[in-house]
This record gives sequence, structure tokens and C-alpha cells, in this order.
Amino acid sequence: MRVFLCEKPSQGKDIARVLGATGRGEGCIRGQGVVVTWGIGHLLEQAQPDAYDPQLKSWTLESLPILPTQWKVEVKPKTTGQFKVVKALLKKATELVIATDADREGEMIARELLEHCGYRGPVQRLWLSALNDASICQALASLKPGAENFPLYHSALARSRADWLIGMNFTRLFTLLGRQAGYSGVLSVGRV
Repeated sequence: MRVFLCEKPSQGKDIARVLGATGRGEGCIRGQGVVVTWGIGHLLEQAQPDAYDPQLKSWTLESLPILPTQWKVEVKPKTTGQFKVVKALLKKATELVIATDADREGEMIARELLEHCGYRGPVQRLWLSALNDASICQALASLKPGAENFPLYHSALARSRADWLIGMNFTRLFTLLGRQAGYSGVLSVGRV
């Protein structure tokens, strides 16, 4: 079974229409030999510090910096249902077509799911800049090898991890220093 993995439901419906897939399923649309499914943006997120070490639930200067040696992701609580759908379809897939947005974030949305779910089959990439029928047909006729856009995933992964490292460490650091100076709130710090 060929599975098309889209970034969002509206994108999935447009691609399914062009593929002739009309069978509504839970979190997917089925057709002859194909299934179109989607994320709802990111279905996974970076784990919180206490997922690495329960002692990191408490904010202390002594625990900084937090530097994971093995990165963890977790299913977002709000998207658990759709994650289960995608995971089940990936187990049955004989081929996968990544049809998420044509950018590094779209690549990450798909690749983090493939990695987390253990998908090891063939991967192709549907590269779209518009979701009209002519653009979809043209992209379907010229699918790219999945490996061609793998560097985009690494780029997004690096950005995501940098955001986590800076956000978790500096937010805790400045909040703790603020508390020492009498401030009682959280001082959020981000990379940008």
C-alpha cells in the first residue's frame, strides 16, 4: 500500500482528490492501492527536561546547563489520535510519499514521524508549491527520491534542538536569577 503523508487535513484532501481516493477513514482517505493521511502540523514535540531526568522537574542553577546526550520526542497530547492513525498506516505501508509542505519544517514533520514509528521502507517526495489540480498532477508525475531532501530534515532538526537548548537553559537561568533579585514570574528566553 502506498501511503501519502501530508502536513494537514486540507492538503490531504486536495491530494486525495487528484489521486481519485474518496473512501473516508479515520484520519485518512483511501483509494485504489493508496491511502492519504496527515499530521496536524507536528504530531511530535521535543521532550521536556524531566523526561531525561525526573530531578530536572525542579529548577536549580546546579542542574544547568541541560544537555541531552540522546534526544527524545513525545507525542503531543492533543494529537495522540492522529498519531495512532499515522503509525498504524506506516506499519502497513509498502511505500511512502512525503507530501508535507515543501520546506525544512515540512520535511521535519514527516521525517520525525518516520523515525519515531520505525518506518524503513522506500520513501519518495512530492514537491508542491501550490495545491491546485494541475500542480498536484505535475508533482505526482515527477516524484523525487526521498534522500534528495534529507538535508532539509537535518537543518530543521538542528534549529529545533538549538531552540530547545537555548529556551530551556536560558529561561531557567534568567528566571532563577530573577527570583534571586525579587522577581516572581518566569522570564522566557528564546533563540530569536
